[in-house]
Amino acid sequence: MKSLASRRALGVLALVLSALSGTTFAQNRIESATQQLERTDLRARLQTPATQEITSLYEDEDKDVGPQTLITQKPRHPWFEASGDVQFGSTSNVYLTENGKTESSLMVSTLQLAVTPPAWEVPGGELSTRLGYRHQKFNYGIATRGTESTINDSDFDISSFFIQGRYVYHDKWVATAGLDHNRLMNASGGSYDEFYDEFAPNVGLQRSFELTEKSSLTANIGVVGHISHVDAPSTDHYDRVDESATLTYAREILPNLVFQPYYRAQFTQYTRNHARKDIVQTVGVVFAYALTKDVGLRVFANYEARDSSDVSVEDYQKLDTGIGAALRLQF
Repeated sequence: MKSLASRRALGVLALVLSALSGTTFAQNRIESATQQLERTDLRARLQTPATQEITSLYEDEDKDVGPQTLITQKPRHPWFEASGDVQFGSTSNVYLTENGKTESSLMVSTLQLAVTPPAWEVPGGELSTRLGYRHQKFNYGIATRGTESTINDSDFDISSFFIQGRYVYHDKWVATAGLDHNRLMNASGGSYDEFYDEFAPNVGLQRSFELTEKSSLTANIGVVGHISHVDAPSTDHYDRVDESATLTYAREILPNLVFQPYYRAQFTQYTRNHARKDIVQTVGVVFAYALTKDVGLRVFANYEARDSSDVSVEDYQKLDTGIGAALRLQF
């Protein structure tokens, strides 16, 4: 017989799967902040020449020996990357229901450690790999008065091991392929019972278009498979494939402050339940500010709606808003 914690965890499984399918609430904001930090770092590196001409101290100093240059030392490649992220906000529909929506505060905390070997130069660009571990905590109802006792039953953790390959082609095309292993644990009551795990192979392709010196447009398509196991009679009932397309506009409106509106559409096909096909559409905006190349802040808002072909699955609409902070260390 399943424990009360396990039954409770299965009761909010639909909510949890929405966090995995495209990482809709948290991971997109984390990636937006990380990409902004990378742009800032890349801009600084591109503006630093490998050699610098030494200015003559007096007239005709270089007459006999010619112009002198100073070769700058190439920075050592960091083999490890540690990052942390805290995001706090509100969601208008905790349980993803069509009617009787429940509003709640939501805090998402993320810690990640990855091994990042040096990239290899390959025809047309460079190839890099990442191998690491990520842990996320989703805590509901912290700032929602009078609902803590029920909303906190939805708290869960995601424990993930991942490996990813990344190919950058002429600094404009980015192709990725990877594999994640995600374990979901019920965090209510401190039990941390595992109630879902999956292998998630994924591929993606991204193309960036520079519109002006301070603005760009990025198109991204991706496919993620979910090979799942649930402690229930139909253990593979949640096997599915997510196909998504995202369009993001980014503009630097002030130094290090980027405005990012975006639109994302996701089509999900459940491979064991052929009657179920979901379409999830998301529109949102992020204001990301890079304090340094390793520290970023953001404010965000996004609206999301699902339309499912399965009559037993509720369609929903929800609005998420909040703030976040990201820290990255390389060593």
